Amino acid sequence: MKIFLTDYRTASTDKTELFDDVLYPQEVHWFPDTYRNVKTGLIYPPHKLAEKVLDKPLMDSLKQTKVGKTAFILASGNAHFAGINPRMARESRLTYQYKFLPLSLTQVYAGRVAQACGANDYIATDATACVSSLKVMMDVQTLIKVYGYARVVVLTVEDAVSHSVLDFFGESGACLTEDQKQKNGVLPSAFDDVNYGFYVGQGAALAVFESEDSLVRTPTAELVGAWTASEEINNAIGQREDGQGYARAIDGVLHYSGISADEVKVIKTHGTGTKSNNASETTAILSRFTDFVATSFKQKIGHTMGASGLLETALMVEACKNNQVPSIENKTSGDERFLSKPTDFPEGLCLSLAAGMGNVYSAALFDMRV
Repeated sequence: MKIFLTDYRTASTDKTELFDDVLYPQEVHWFPDTYRNVKTGLIYPPHKLAEKVLDKPLMDSLKQTKVGKTAFILASGNAHFAGINPRMARESRLTYQYKFLPLSLTQVYAGRVAQACGANDYIATDATACVSSLKVMMDVQTLIKVYGYARVVVLTVEDAVSHSVLDFFGESGACLTEDQKQKNGVLPSAFDDVNYGFYVGQGAALAVFESEDSLVRTPTAELVGAWTASEEINNAIGQREDGQGYARAIDGVLHYSGISADEVKVIKTHGTGTKSNNASETTAILSRFTDFVATSFKQKIGHTMGASGLLETALMVEACKNNQVPSIENKTSGDERFLSKPTDFPEGLCLSLAAGMGNVYSAALFDMRV
């Protein structure tokens, strides 16, 4: 039973703005309109961001087109969106008090959206941190292949640009702050000897997956397989430099799919550009693949947290349509594998990787040749 990605919508931006009114000043990829009128307490930024991909004609079409059992998954990275009651050191443009707290619970919001698209046979949320939206590819796979679902709709959105997130990532040094940028003279990049890191970003994606027996839309890509794994480590927010977690996820998806490593030609990396991830992901990839090209989207659109895995995979689908694998932003030296320049999309499968705090790693294989 094959599974196809048949429709999708994305929201992201390559534009940045310096937030100098937060505890750790940093540039951010964001949509200012998602915070418009938040001071009234009637507007909730994650919902406004999600609206950018909840295309009404598509939602109406999904509701009107019955295909059998239909599921809905909200991959939000958390059980509760981050922006409510944050640890806040100062007032800023991100400060607000939302008046309808029950609606900020991700499962409540999932129920609302699921009913709007007619996906009411199964409704669930996923809170697996930054791996969330790629991890649920394993759930899509299980629902369709094991439980006979005809369609699974996935919405992914997280409250990335909020006090809680910016303070946490700024304090931990995980993202590139203005202080780091000015002191070290670096720009966001990944797998580079000079530049490193990422900015936080807002982003969302809506994706529709259908079984081959229930297709009512033209397939865009095939979900060949998905796998999620962990690794042995004593630090729940750390990574092993030998790449054990990534390697386990890669081995799992290759084995499950019955695919050899030689068939994978494009790798969409997690690519945060941090020292630990550069080491971990590079080691795992080079231990499993030889003939490939790899890229990262986070330096272009920011780290959209739980939304990043599926959102970046959808952007890779778009890149395939244009027959080009984009380069990694701000690379300072030539690299034909971890791309410093765009290249033609090679013939073969695309592997999408993601990692999340709590020592979780996901891998999903896609075939764009449909």
